[in-house]
Amino acid sequence: MFVIIKTNGRSRGRGMMTRTATSWEDVRECYSSEEACAEALFAARWPKGFCCPACGHSYYYVTRTRRLPLYECKSCRHQASPTAGTVMEGSSTPLSKWFQAIFLLSQPGGISSVRLAEALEVTYKTAWLISHKIRQAMREAQQAEVLEGAVRIEAFGYGTSLLLQPNQPLLMGGSFDEEGELRHLKLQQPDPDHVKLWNRMIHKDGYEAFEAECVGQAAVTRGLYYSTSHRQLHPFRRQLNEWLRDTFCGIGAKHLQAYLHEFSFRVNGERAVRAADSLFFSLLGWCSSASRLTYAVLTRPRRTLPVAWQAYGTKGKWSSVRRRIYI
Repeated sequence: MFVIIKTNGRSRGRGMMTRTATSWEDVRECYSSEEACAEALFAARWPKGFCCPACGHSYYYVTRTRRLPLYECKSCRHQASPTAGTVMEGSSTPLSKWFQAIFLLSQPGGISSVRLAEALEVTYKTAWLISHKIRQAMREAQQAEVLEGAVRIEAFGYGTSLLLQPNQPLLMGGSFDEEGELRHLKLQQPDPDHVKLWNRMIHKDGYEAFEAECVGQAAVTRGLYYSTSHRQLHPFRRQLNEWLRDTFCGIGAKHLQAYLHEFSFRVNGERAVRAADSLFFSLLGWCSSASRLTYAVLTRPRRTLPVAWQAYGTKGKWSSVRRRIYI
């Protein structure tokens, strides 16, 4: 069946997202069917009405003989699925489970893949892949805004507080308004080439790379590893370590950056808007426009810092260093 949708010469959205999803029960009720999810995804992807991805035309036909509707441009005949061009593209998982996952990852503290698999009643592999695809949307959200104004960059370590060598060195950047209040936060795992292996200190090149990628027009101050942390940035060090430890039982270096994006996405979202359900709809909007992340890309090898003992040649030498430190 084909239906042409138009209003005053332009197409209109098939339905606005119901902004009553403030709890887990609300999400499961509001988005329990594929039709309801497709309507909400349409509104998130084209909030001003349909726009053909190929030619930008606003008139379209709708094919409803499929599991998900298919939108065909009246001008160029390009066919667009509601999931094409989103993080859900190519997924056989029902949209209702995707919406539930987006809601759970938007909540304070997030959720581990183990618990997400239980909540969605899917396999661990499916839950893990869904989580990282949603984190891809969080990554693009964080990259869309740079730090401006007064910016402070600090180095710190994720891991044990007893020894520096096993830690994963990280950079944290914060922009502040004229009143000195934190406006935006960014976290980055430096390139292994920018880190001294034996003590995990970050080179000057690491700070410069962070500024080039994450900072716009700003007055930048740098805080080295041993310097006093900014009073508004310091609590996030502890919160990040506790969150990674308590929620995920620790995260390895390979995928650590994805979790840094998730942490900063929630921090920035909660500071920007205070509505109870706003972060969920914000994340849904980013998921509707973020690029697709495949399993092959997600699992391919990545350069990371080697384990701490390799800097000393053998585990025996590393153990002797640890004993001297404790003594």
